[in-house]
Amino acid sequence: MNPNAREIDPEQAATEAIERGDLRRAVTILMAAYGDQIYRHCVFMLGDAGRAQDIQQKVFVQAWRDLGRFSGRSSLRTWLFAIARNRCRDDLKGWRRFLRRFELDGESPERAGSAPSAEQRLATEALKAPLAECLQRLAPAVRSVVLLRFQNEMSFVDIAESTAQKANTVQVQVARAMPVLRKCLEARGIAEAA
Repeated sequence: MNPNAREIDPEQAATEAIERGDLRRAVTILMAAYGDQIYRHCVFMLGDAGRAQDIQQKVFVQAWRDLGRFSGRSSLRTWLFAIARNRCRDDLKGWRRFLRRFELDGESPERAGSAPSAEQRLATEALKAPLAECLQRLAPAVRSVVLLRFQNEMSFVDIAESTAQKANTVQVQVARAMPVLRKCLEARGIAEAA
């Protein structure tokens, strides 16, 4: 790599590709820049690496279809996370409906503590297990906001745009989630939970 080469901003490069009508190039740039972040966000939201990978692919397919209509009111990154959040929420709803079909005596496999899949174990090993467990205890919408804030380092304003909420609402959700996470982590032996 040329040390004199300047760092190219993926937002700018993708926007220029969109303006030229080269949507394939724009999506390629966005996938390279944000694909791993989108995947990690989906793993945390869904708790399943395989489903997260499927959702990640769907996010970029939808982005490719909708890039021509992207209004530019937010960053492309914020827009992609909004797509991912909505796709994860839809997947969670469908997954719960699927699990309810197999409920026996009012207890679903999910509540009965069914063994995690190999993919789930691999995803869990890659993450800090106590934090992942505690995050799963949060409501999906709150979990998404917390992950966008801390894992993806998004501002409250960007999160608000991504989730169609007010920035103050997002800030309150994060503030209320932190003591819950702290208490959960402390219960798992993490002494100074943030």
